[in-house]
Amino acid sequence: MLKRAMPSYFDVEVVLAEVEPKVWRRFLIQRTATLADLHRAIQEACGWLDYHLHLFSADGEDLACSPEGDEMDLPGSDEVALSACFDDGINTFDYLYDFGDHWMHVVQIHGLVEREDRFKRRLLGGARAFPPEDSGGLPGYQRCVDFRQRPPLWLPPAAAGGPAFLDCGVPRATP
Repeated sequence: MLKRAMPSYFDVEVVLAEVEPKVWRRFLIQRTATLADLHRAIQEACGWLDYHLHLFSADGEDLACSPEGDEMDLPGSDEVALSACFDDGINTFDYLYDFGDHWMHVVQIHGLVEREDRFKRRLLGGARAFPPEDSGGLPGYQRCVDFRQRPPLWLPPAAAGGPAFLDCGVPRATP
């Protein structure tokens, strides 16, 4: 009987830059992923809706952008393999999502792990909610957080959600 090799996955952590307390997610993604696959994993893990362009960079050098962003004269993120970046010694990326609100994320690859089960990506954990789309950048996010922590007196307490709203949901896998 032929034994199948165990699939390997990148162990990835994404942190929303310039926000305290830390807003983060950690997930596994297939070793065969492209930067476009990483973009989709970040979108799903962070609750973004993929309404805007994105850009990956490392050490101050732009690596790839949204495939629709061809005016940037960069390869599309669907053309760049995550493993090629990792093999070149890049384990920390900047990921910019939404050039208007300017959501900068720090993406850290903690290494490769092997798992017996097969999946495209799997959310492992995280803390706090990422900002809603088009919320106005860091000042708008802070207003959202302030509202959830100190809702107006006219809003019933159950509708406000409070700090529990800011916690990460149950880990999930994408087949």
